[in-house]
Amino acid sequence: MLTVLFLALAAPSAAEPDRDREVVELSGEHGDMQFLVGGRVKVSATVTDDVFAAGRYVSFTRADIRNVIAAGYEVTLDGGVVADMIAAGSTVRVAGRVVDDLVAAGGTVRIAPEGAVESDVRAVGETIEVEGVVGGSLRAAARSIRIEGSVGGKADLSAERIVIGPAARIGGDLIYRSHQPPEIAAGAVIEGDVRHIEMDLPDIERIGLTIFGIGLVIGVAWAVAVLLLVVVIQAAFPSLVGEAAAAARARPWNSLGRGVATLMIALAASGLLFASVLGVPLGAALFFTTALLALVGLTVAAQWAGFAIRRWRRRSDPVSARSRMGWTVLGLVALALVSLIPFLGWIVVGLIVAAGVGAAASRIWQRGQPAYEEAG
Repeated sequence: MLTVLFLALAAPSAAEPDRDREVVELSGEHGDMQFLVGGRVKVSATVTDDVFAAGRYVSFTRADIRNVIAAGYEVTLDGGVVADMIAAGSTVRVAGRVVDDLVAAGGTVRIAPEGAVESDVRAVGETIEVEGVVGGSLRAAARSIRIEGSVGGKADLSAERIVIGPAARIGGDLIYRSHQPPEIAAGAVIEGDVRHIEMDLPDIERIGLTIFGIGLVIGVAWAVAVLLLVVVIQAAFPSLVGEAAAAARARPWNSLGRGVATLMIALAASGLLFASVLGVPLGAALFFTTALLALVGLTVAAQWAGFAIRRWRRRSDPVSARSRMGWTVLGLVALALVSLIPFLGWIVVGLIVAAGVGAAASRIWQRGQPAYEEAG
């Protein structure tokens, strides 16, 4: 029944043909926020709110829009007016008017001769070309930067090659970070100073130590959190954990098969539910239930390992709750040490935990079955 429900929820989205979404066009006047997704998105509308657009080709042609946030293989503003524009793509071309700021990232970012950004431009890419007007400052980083138009404020550039064309005009300082000086053509006007700033290379050793320290802190925090969770589960469900650990020890391969099957089915089911809008709450609940079951399985695996260590020295399992807790924690430490073995350690621990999940799931299922008395 659950499988049928998954298929029923997923069927509408799977049956919808892709060609119906290939071209998305927006025209006319709109007063609310617009979200557009398609293979080719064409906008020629007046929108008094924000427009979010994503597609292989995204174009705004003579559009009047408050704010634009666009992403695609090719993003183009062709005429029209937008207040702010944020764009990312292999090619970003601005041939219209941006009243405020432009933030762009792409393989090629180009402000065409007919393009105008009345405030600041922040751009990063492989190639950046400014042939139009930038009313404020320009801050850009790329392999190659070429300025053929005008920049009202300062130009702060980082690139391997910087070219200032003969028709270029920079109203403030030209600040460049490069291993070679900019190529400034005769006729170019730079009203401020031309300043070179060394490209400081990062301290690799310090960065490595910082990353190691952050990783160590995160690792210790995770270890403490897992330890506390195992202690809580062992204290709250001592009988369940003990029975499951005994079952895993008696039938390890059976428990492993049950655990792998349980985890695969649960994760696949939660994934199918997440894929459908209506099933997201149920998918989230199933996912967190699976995570809780995995923690119970880890506790079972830890007790199984701890008791195995004890049996090397003694024949019987511990009896008192405190002793069982101690050997369970010791088993968890042993599993953590095994996981430090490159590649193989994680596989071994994963299989042991999966067996713990299978044994725990089996015990939970058996406890949930109602007891029937035979009719006399």
